[in-house]
Amino acid sequence: MDFPDDLRFAENSLKQAEKEFLTGKDGIAEALLVKLSTGPFSSDVLAARGRIQNLDESRYVKWKRWDKKYAFSASFWKDEGYTSIDTTSHRASNPDWYSKRTGTTSFVKDLMIHRNVLAPTVDGERKGSPTPLGKPSNRWLLDFVVLSSLRLSFKNHWEQVVRDIVKKRSQTSLLLVAERLGLTIQEVLDIAQKIMDLSDRVIEHDSSDSNNNLTYLCKKPDSSLTPQVDITV
Repeated sequence: MDFPDDLRFAENSLKQAEKEFLTGKDGIAEALLVKLSTGPFSSDVLAARGRIQNLDESRYVKWKRWDKKYAFSASFWKDEGYTSIDTTSHRASNPDWYSKRTGTTSFVKDLMIHRNVLAPTVDGERKGSPTPLGKPSNRWLLDFVVLSSLRLSFKNHWEQVVRDIVKKRSQTSLLLVAERLGLTIQEVLDIAQKIMDLSDRVIEHDSSDSNNNLTYLCKKPDSSLTPQVDITV
């Protein structure tokens, strides 16, 4: 398998782990980490392990204003692998290309239904001592943070592959990029818009010359780049 195939295999394994997570099982992330630890995503596994070791439960479980209830907060996911979900409307906040592609919006909606939230304190009381790093009272957070970390890593891998391809040359057909990676043209366009420098251009449609349609123009290409996956031109 080449890298896109490896990445899809890892994503399929992660999706299966997400399904198991929603059944209420705990500890499902460890098997996934072991499965991915010896392949091309070993560094991502190490990053995920580091996140659970330093997991701050108070970042995920918040006290509601004016009452004594506590809830799993979705507002802090924006720097992680899952799109943020409004806790009241349960609607996704600005889902990106990756969450649309992988369907993770539905995962986090289901998460908020299938998991109970305990007080984030050692004794279970609101005024009790907060749980130490890496030892949450909500044990399922350990799995969630691993899944989230891996989702973020895989999204970054796709974006890095596209970035390296289009930054290597002055002009790149995004159609060829989409075909090589097995992504839709809209996904590649969304990534290109996200990663482009201010001096670069993404041409979706050129009314004067159709040959320029779906093209990435790089102002300062770096021919020394060696993309993990590349197109043939």
